[in-house]
Amino acid sequence: MNVSTPAIVLAVIKYNDADAIVKTYTAQTGFTSFYIKGFFKGKKARSKKALFQPNALLEITFDYKNKDSLEHLREARLLYHYKQINTHFDKLNVSTFLREVLLESLKNEQADAALFRFIYQSFIRLDQEKFHPDFHLIFLLKLTQFLGFYPDLQTPGTYFDMQNARFTDQLPLSAHLNQADSLWLKQLLGTIFAAKNIKITQKDRQKLIEIILKYYQQHITNFNWPKSIKILNQIYE
Repeated sequence: MNVSTPAIVLAVIKYNDADAIVKTYTAQTGFTSFYIKGFFKGKKARSKKALFQPNALLEITFDYKNKDSLEHLREARLLYHYKQINTHFDKLNVSTFLREVLLESLKNEQADAALFRFIYQSFIRLDQEKFHPDFHLIFLLKLTQFLGFYPDLQTPGTYFDMQNARFTDQLPLSAHLNQADSLWLKQLLGTIFAAKNIKITQKDRQKLIEIILKYYQQHITNFNWPKSIKILNQIYE
């Protein structure tokens, strides 16, 4: 089936000295990997490396086989040219962190046009708008709405049950936060979603991102901790 769809590049993996595997998430086919011949060596290697940059927003055309095998591209073009993400230090580090989380979170995801639109618009907003130090926190919380484990802030309770994504008064048998952290989290999340301009301390920001990543680990099989989290935390020290 011939497919033409927008896509975001999540990873470029060296296959051999000349070729590469490019992992993407697309609006029409979901998580899709491509075998790119001559990516590192050949007449068009330079243009291919320039086009398939991590986080690149592309329009791609290919014959979709959907057989759990690598797809082969026919055409690709840039949909949006980043103006700051690749040169602004904070934006570059945040976009790298988000891309690593997306790679882990979307590896089994089917096509979801609304999810792709959210990702696409979010990366453009990160590129165009003034940098906000809590952009990645808000992004990851909103992403859970599409992945099916958005935390229920309406249920009463003194413990946050991470496995069931809700607050409860009974001590959960599964992974959970203690009462102090649960109250702190509920108040903080309420502030984030109720106010447009939020202010979180550096200490709270680091604590919250650790909780969010542990929360993702509870709901996504074989979720690997992003390597860039160390650099991200250093920015906010």
